[in-house]
Amino acid sequence: MQTPSPTALRELLTRYATLRIALAEREDPAVRTALRTVTRALCEATRTDDPRDAVVAADEMLARGCCGAHRAAPAAA
Repeated sequence: MQTPSPTALRELLTRYATLRIALAEREDPAVRTALRTVTRALCEATRTDDPRDAVVAADEMLARGCCGAHRAAPAAA
């Protein structure tokens, strides 16, 4: 399996958070089903089995993928 793009990870995290909030506000079978689907996709994308681990792994992947690559090189002495 190939590593998901930063855009795909952000979309999964956003969708996951949005659905969690929606479900907390009001129980809805359709929202619960959608949350299960996005949770499964997030776990698959991060190669984890637990949604909490998936969120942490996605955050770490994004930090390494987008932030680490754009750091300026140290100035020559």
